[in-house]
Amino acid sequence: MFIVCSNCEFKYLVNSADLKPNGRMVECANCGHQWFQKLENQEAFSSVPSTNKIIKERDTVDNLKIEDKNKAIKNLPSTVVKEEKPSIRNSLIVIFLILCVSFGVWLSRSYGINTFVLIDFYIREFFFNLNMIFADLAKIIYNTLN
Repeated sequence: MFIVCSNCEFKYLVNSADLKPNGRMVECANCGHQWFQKLENQEAFSSVPSTNKIIKERDTVDNLKIEDKNKAIKNLPSTVVKEEKPSIRNSLIVIFLILCVSFGVWLSRSYGINTFVLIDFYIREFFFNLNMIFADLAKIIYNTLN
């Protein structure tokens, strides 16, 4: 399940069994923010509790002994999930490569070279050579075994 730090909005992939049936104190590995995370469907995707449950969670946290708090508050045994924004540089590189391929096809057609015939020739040549290699390997294995 995913939980999100309400302070820095880092996302964590957490095994739901680590939250125990009643929830537990968790700490963000990025900013150190601590909160009580329950194992409920409503709060499974966010560390921000609903307004009517804030008082209950504070009471639950306050009722924990100081030793229990120190034991319960640990870095999340999880994987940090960072959302990356789309890269403009990568998009420009893809557009540039598409333009280069289009220009290459246009250039080859302007000089009378049919690109598709050329590609078809190389694909057929590749499979012909691959067939020859398998035939030779079959002969070698047959001669070795007999």
